[in-house]
Amino acid sequence: MATFKNILPDEFSNFTITDKSYSLLIKGLPGTGKSSLALELVARSPNSFYISTRIDPEAIVEDSLWLEDIIPKNRKYPFFIDATRSGKATKNKSIQRLDFETIPEFVQHLFTLGSDLTNRIFVIDSWNAVIGNLSETQIHHWESAIVQRVQGKNDKIIFVEEGIKDSTLDWMVDGHAILSKRKIVSPHGISRRIRELTFPKMRGIEITNETYLTTLSKGRMKTFPPFKYRFPAILLKSKTTPDSDEHHISSGSADFDTLLGGGFRKGSYNLFEVSTIVGDGLDIILFPLITNHLNNKRAVISILREGITFDTKKPYFDVFTGNKNWVNQTVNFERFVPGEEKHRITLPKTIEELLSKIEQIKQKFREENGETILINIGLDVLENMYGIPALNEFIAILVSKARLEGDVVVSWLKENQEYRGGTTAATSHWKIDLINRALVLEGLIPATEFFAVESVLVKGYIDYTITPVL
Repeated sequence: MATFKNILPDEFSNFTITDKSYSLLIKGLPGTGKSSLALELVARSPNSFYISTRIDPEAIVEDSLWLEDIIPKNRKYPFFIDATRSGKATKNKSIQRLDFETIPEFVQHLFTLGSDLTNRIFVIDSWNAVIGNLSETQIHHWESAIVQRVQGKNDKIIFVEEGIKDSTLDWMVDGHAILSKRKIVSPHGISRRIRELTFPKMRGIEITNETYLTTLSKGRMKTFPPFKYRFPAILLKSKTTPDSDEHHISSGSADFDTLLGGGFRKGSYNLFEVSTIVGDGLDIILFPLITNHLNNKRAVISILREGITFDTKKPYFDVFTGNKNWVNQTVNFERFVPGEEKHRITLPKTIEELLSKIEQIKQKFREENGETILINIGLDVLENMYGIPALNEFIAILVSKARLEGDVVVSWLKENQEYRGGTTAATSHWKIDLINRALVLEGLIPATEFFAVESVLVKGYIDYTITPVL
């Protein structure tokens, strides 16, 4: 089970996990996840009360089965308060009725809930249904009265409000969170929807990232933190992920294998387009792929990206494979190698020489184990060295041979490269980018929604999870 800090931003945990009183406003248009966010914030507290004025709490329980694992079993009072005034009776012991006709009655009943408890948390979802047709003066009076009351009792209040129009609560509360949805149209013409959580105000808290990418995947609110490119503090041998079947090789990630339909298909050409702001973040996908391929006793041929040398990567692969002899399974081409070795070769002067070299290396590896060869290509260095016409010819020949021989080609294209060939030949085409500083993956071939990619470093090797942005 993910922890609180893994689900919601640090700003929320720093603001809400306190013995002090606070008032918080959550607002947004319908369907943006306001109720889901409020539930994530308070369900773990034994002293919280969720006052639902719009939706039958039984429907919330049915739609949010994960709450069974979150709400403390030793609660003294029911968690859900049915203030819908539907008159419907319930046998669910986690639901209590709250009947009222006027707002003074509502406020009076509100503060009698768990009156013997300290540090109570009240969620009113939604506040709009309570204030109804009150005048602005009346609304301001009751909002002020409730906020002052929780401050005097050292309690907390969370207002959930429909809509994004400015209200008196915006400036009155200590914290303010806005949930929204918007569409992003990629340069390839594909339209996708994303959800966002924004903090206009969080009193006393340093807001390091004002807007977060969020998802409601599996019915839960989750936000994605800014991506940081780093390695585990202590490096350990990677766990080997087996291939799903004889027609695929594993990507080294169970999540990506599922997304790929079993892994990279043998004989396929897989193109990754990388945004300029991602930088070396692509290694979060590349390292598990190469490491897993090596641990499955197969060969790798790499044409290293511009500015990358074998020396900078070797120490990590030594540990992740648990065997320094892995260099016998790989050959790496670089712009210039001071002293060539059998696993390190300077890129030849012409593309024809490079193709010939690759064929010789493939033949050697195939004679040694006959397994699928992974060919990893940094397209930027090839464009810079040989030019676009030669690169077009190179990809066409390499891909056609890979399809005949059952090898897997993976190439990396920088977003600002002039070269755009090879996309029509791609079996799969992916874009790696940042949205609100969170790392995302989107499928162009086949077209998919956005997926948030999060690194997992606690295992001692590079792994990652993929979560749909829904």
